[in-house]
Amino acid sequence: MPHTAYHEVEAGTPRELGRKLGLLFGEDMHASVAEARGERGWKARAGPARQLLRATETHFPRLVEELEAYAEAADVALLDLWMVMLEDELGALAPEKCTTVVTNGGRLIAHNEDWDPEAADAICVLKKRIGDVTVLELHYAATPLGGSALSISSHGWVQAINSLDHNDRQVGVPRNVVARWLSQTRDLEGDVARLKSIPRSSGYNHVLVSAEGALYDLECTATRAALSQPATPFAHTNHYLSRELVAFEDGGEDRSTRKRYERACALARDPMSVAQVMALGSDATQGATNSILNRNTIARAVVDFDARAASIWLAREKQKGWVTYPLDFLPAAAWA
Repeated sequence: MPHTAYHEVEAGTPRELGRKLGLLFGEDMHASVAEARGERGWKARAGPARQLLRATETHFPRLVEELEAYAEAADVALLDLWMVMLEDELGALAPEKCTTVVTNGGRLIAHNEDWDPEAADAICVLKKRIGDVTVLELHYAATPLGGSALSISSHGWVQAINSLDHNDRQVGVPRNVVARWLSQTRDLEGDVARLKSIPRSSGYNHVLVSAEGALYDLECTATRAALSQPATPFAHTNHYLSRELVAFEDGGEDRSTRKRYERACALARDPMSVAQVMALGSDATQGATNSILNRNTIARAVVDFDARAASIWLAREKQKGWVTYPLDFLPAAAWA
């Protein structure tokens, strides 16, 4: 049985997808907008938010069409929806989040999604079909484009997102838009080449793994992007690993990211069983703040390419434990 917080949506175009998601999550979006409007500095962020929206219209017009349809169906103003989706882009930095581990030569991926515990009821499992592509993802109701946590696409790619703090900002395309775009990549190296030419307002870490086991790690700031192909086992948390980008680090030394990273590296091996990577993601030995499983962990996922399955744990339904979803939409060529 799937989670109660599991949804399926099919659409022929991004605009149709936006309309259906707006109807599905409209109530959640209304609540998010009402809460955000009560925050200090909301009105002052409207002008900068419009600049980022214009940049996104230039480079990703179809994704803006999707947001327009979502806003119309949810009966919220597009700018209000957009400002909620920007999360901390224009304000104080939000809590660091997430730990990702890749092992078994890229055939097994584990991801812990960390965010504010109050967001536990905002994250769900969404399976969406847009034209000829299917995506199964951990989806935040207040991030309408999706792709900002963990996603698995029928093009044969898994993307896991880890937040990064950096000291450069500019007017450009927000990181949540970039995450959604890359969640549906067909040609990763070609898309990364294009990404480097697009002005961005901020950046994430993107761990990307193909169904054939090719592992790529993409670290971004607003003005730089570094792509590498690390060996497994591999782990990433919330600080830069690329020597090229370490100088852009903007986080304090009291953060948990390095402690989670060191623990993940210590526990990760190649090969591992699904049960072993689940145990790694459940490690709480470093306390409520610094452990891989910590007080901010609101969802977890393990993607097993060999079994063509994803096992997902949601804090909002933790009584169910791990729920397994078939990945029968993945390309058959990867198992030929």
